[in-house]
Amino acid sequence: MHKFRSKKKLFASLSLLTLSLFATLLPTANANANENWPALLAQKPGFMDFKISPDGKHLAAKIYRNDKKTLIFFDSATMKPVGAAGMSGLKEVGEYHWVNNERVVFKIVESLPWEEEPLYYGELFGVDMDGGRSRLLFGYQAGEEKTSASYIKVRESRNAWAEFIDTELDENDRILIQSTPADKKGDRLAEVLEMNVYNGKTFGRGRVPVPYANVMAGSDGKPRVVTGTNHKNETEVYIRSADSSDWQELPQQLFGSTFDPIAVTSDNKSLYVFDNKGQDKTGVFKLDLTSGKYEEVYTDPMVDVAMVNRTADLRSVYGLRVDDGLPAYLLLTSAFDEAKVFKDLLAAFPGEKVTITSNTKDGKKWLVAVQSDINPAAYYLYDHDKVALSKIADSHPHLSGKKMAPMQPVKFASFDGKEIHGYLTLAEQQSAAKPMVVLVHGGPHGIRDGWGFDPEVQLLAKSGYNVLQVNYRGSGGYGEEYEEAGYKQWGDAIQKDIIAGTEWAIAQGHGKAGNVCIMGASFGGYSVVQASTLKPDLYRCGVAVAGVYDLTLMKKLGDVQERDSGLAYLDRVLGKDPTQLAAFSPVNRVNQLKTHLLIAHGERDERAPMEHATALKAALDKAGKPYEWLEFADETHGFYSETNQQIYFSKVQQYLAQHLTK
Repeated sequence: MHKFRSKKKLFASLSLLTLSLFATLLPTANANANENWPALLAQKPGFMDFKISPDGKHLAAKIYRNDKKTLIFFDSATMKPVGAAGMSGLKEVGEYHWVNNERVVFKIVESLPWEEEPLYYGELFGVDMDGGRSRLLFGYQAGEEKTSASYIKVRESRNAWAEFIDTELDENDRILIQSTPADKKGDRLAEVLEMNVYNGKTFGRGRVPVPYANVMAGSDGKPRVVTGTNHKNETEVYIRSADSSDWQELPQQLFGSTFDPIAVTSDNKSLYVFDNKGQDKTGVFKLDLTSGKYEEVYTDPMVDVAMVNRTADLRSVYGLRVDDGLPAYLLLTSAFDEAKVFKDLLAAFPGEKVTITSNTKDGKKWLVAVQSDINPAAYYLYDHDKVALSKIADSHPHLSGKKMAPMQPVKFASFDGKEIHGYLTLAEQQSAAKPMVVLVHGGPHGIRDGWGFDPEVQLLAKSGYNVLQVNYRGSGGYGEEYEEAGYKQWGDAIQKDIIAGTEWAIAQGHGKAGNVCIMGASFGGYSVVQASTLKPDLYRCGVAVAGVYDLTLMKKLGDVQERDSGLAYLDRVLGKDPTQLAAFSPVNRVNQLKTHLLIAHGERDERAPMEHATALKAALDKAGKPYEWLEFADETHGFYSETNQQIYFSKVQQYLAQHLTK
């Protein structure tokens, strides 16, 4: 087993040149702004999404330049910049992949003048790391004509969305993508294409048999597995053999409700998947693509498997992580060398979350992201031959050296005895007044609060408030029964879990009755108002962001109900009873409200359209209830703009200071 040298010696190799380089690339916080937490915590990361080239000689990362994401390339040995790639106008770099040692292909995202969050319109762009041979490869503007005696079309313009399937080049400089024709619902069948990464020429390889598809290729570069969602919001799975072009559907009784492919093995005979076949929790399974034999690899008794570690060739699984409170890792086998190295990495960063973001083709060099509840992320380069670990960069250098508040897992019994999990973050200075904020996550289904760095949690803790987060029934990560227990309970049992958590925290001395605020976005915004009407004296104030406040309206407006599968989903989780929908809509319950509200919403929100906020506002006005209003003309579902995020954080800080006693 390779042994690491001490961190002190390993990190000493980080050169002064590298440090000075980063200092010139990144904005530095004003010395007078050291305690301006809204500004510091709203600031976008300095470095994001580091990836290493297949030969390990270069690194790529995203940085912000002029408020747009740009790619920058480094020599991995010296960390000197060797090139950059950005887009002009309103366009910027989205998801990207190295396709060979010199070239990347990325999605183009675009910031429209009236919206802060960049949108993806299906276009792909290719560029060498020195900026050369840059070209729009795919999308509605990709058609190019050359003027001569006649017009010759070089690339075809497609009004479609491209998604990556397999970014490893074949002998013809092609990668595998899927192209979904553009329409309002997005449910048209995608076509599998081989695309040349230099000229954008595409070659059709057939259509997939189900909408909203996720295609996975085998080691031979041919599509082997497709999963998708039908109009009933049911998962469909199709497989095909290497020598066939026909898709064969797997009977739904053969797999569970959470079937999600991980990797096709190098011999193209088996498939690793996440699934819950015959059990409550989602674990890792292995499907024999020839015989149909389906066997469990590992399932945790308490929580769903959160992630897996794949081998360097991405064809097998050697480890996994579960998040039962704190993250815990399990190595499934020692047969792979990377399993032994990963074990040493975990030992080098005890108590932190360790993720392999990319590796070289030969598996000799890895890029590692390390993060925790008090550390946003730091990137390291591991060299297997030299047994050396070198720090590359901090994702948020403006927060380096600043003390953050640790997050601790908690659990309590709800109103009906059901065990509920969550997290508690305590302010550094505890006062006798015990001001507390209950921060409610969105979703509600399939989403959960996890252990890790959260700028909003840190803002509240740094402002002097204890913070409680509740993974109420309906949250993801705790098994199918736990999630389905929240179905048709949006306005009742889920809210009672949040209320029970609040009362538990008060009883434990983490909060004080009459000095508690509730806060959340999306479903969390809904819960702010609904929970406050169910327990009118519990919360002194509430911050409701991008909330849905009328469940009947939710079935008529928004991007979820535009799809047939979306309507089926809403019927499943909300029900169809108009009486219950009205009772569970806080817009109809404001007469019971005693909590003072701050309502924040983006005018461009399509998930929870502005009509929800204006309906709540009208109901509050009619009932004579006090509230404050914060509207953003250029935001969608939440806050993307750093400026808007800072405005929001500052407003929250000011609002809580007015309503809670410290």
